[in-house]
Amino acid sequence: MSESNVEINEDDILDLKQIIGAMIFGANRSLSIKEMKKTLRAVAEESGGPAKAYATVRESEIAQALEHLIVEVDQLKGGMHIAEVAGGFRFQSDPQCGIWLRHLLDKGKPSRLSQPGLETLAVIAYRQPITRAQIEAIRGVSVDHVVRKLLEMQLVRISGRSELPGRPFMYATTHYFLEHFGLRDLNQLEEVNPMLKRRDVAVSVATAQKEATQSEQEEAEEEAEEDLFAEEELLEEDEAVEVEEVEAPESTEDAEDEEKPTDTP
Repeated sequence: MSESNVEINEDDILDLKQIIGAMIFGANRSLSIKEMKKTLRAVAEESGGPAKAYATVRESEIAQALEHLIVEVDQLKGGMHIAEVAGGFRFQSDPQCGIWLRHLLDKGKPSRLSQPGLETLAVIAYRQPITRAQIEAIRGVSVDHVVRKLLEMQLVRISGRSELPGRPFMYATTHYFLEHFGLRDLNQLEEVNPMLKRRDVAVSVATAQKEATQSEQEEAEEEAEEDLFAEEELLEEDEAVEVEEVEAPESTEDAEDEEKPTDTP
């Protein structure tokens, strides 16, 4: 029998709902159905007794029980709901209750991203992994400060280095990004700017050229600095030689004056 056609006793659904609800409530992160199944089977093997009923529990059974639980929690209207976020499920307070929670927890006003921050974050989310130069090629402005702010807020992370010249850092969104915006996964992102996808090839080529130019410019600047340093050393040596050449005749004349015999009376 396939998982999609599993028939479940109503009493088993109630018990499974209670266990699932407790696990989601106790977890400090989003809990996936696969993790729930792993926990249920592990406890059945270790503990035995009533837990053995879930020794062969399937993901489809958990999903069905979870579906019932979500409906019941919503009907309860207890100021919370079960949300599918970041690849799993978790309890969340209802948004309309936010002002009371922020006062209770002394959170103050929620921090908000600036428009440049939101635009930069959107570019990273759609193009990840992406380099800073690629972001700037799309946005047309410098994003150094904005990217640092997004890193501080833990919405983006450094995911590695590009193979482009200079091997610049590449940026991607974090797990917290999904939780913060209540997204199940990145596929839920809605297109903000239709130009982002149409400019894929052009941006890749333009960025590669831009970064290559930057790398060559940096190397040229380093070589120029080395040449300037070498010229300064040569200039100092030449000045030292000129000083010696100027002082040398004076020393000779003094020596001749000392060697000249004095007139005898």
